[in-house]
Amino acid sequence: MNTPFFFFCTMLMSWVAMGQSPVEEPPLDSATKSRWEYDAFSYADFGTDEEHSYFSLMYRMNPNLYSELQGFYDSYLSADIVDFSYRVRWYPTKKVYFFSGVGVQIQRPKVGPGLPVVPVRVMNGVGYEPTNSFSIEAVHCLNFNKNAAGQNASSSLFTLKGKYRF
Repeated sequence: MNTPFFFFCTMLMSWVAMGQSPVEEPPLDSATKSRWEYDAFSYADFGTDEEHSYFSLMYRMNPNLYSELQGFYDSYLSADIVDFSYRVRWYPTKKVYFFSGVGVQIQRPKVGPGLPVVPVRVMNGVGYEPTNSFSIEAVHCLNFNKNAAGQNASSSLFTLKGKYRF
């Protein structure tokens, strides 16, 4: 009476045991390392119902030239903001890079009537990466938005950014 159940359990355990074989990882030298890199983070502020998230997808075209797609989503009390930018990085040395690209940002107001604002910008800058976990960037953005108020009211914006990965 318990023979079919015992047989079923024995077969199931043998299938599970056979599926537990280790997977060998490929070596991470420069010849076999993937050309794709991904970086992202996200967090929420539960006190104000704000959400913030960011991603970066980078493709290595050659050892000194990278193509990068960045994006973020910010939810504030008064508006939702979605931003995408595409830029190309050039590394003349191992730690210093120059970049140039274009970006678009969609701002949707949460309060009151209003259409989404879609400013377009061109960016240029320089970055320094002393280690793999720390970087500093100086960015100049030239906005093509015609609004006289709001987050993108300035036609030219200089930003100094830093990133620490842990």
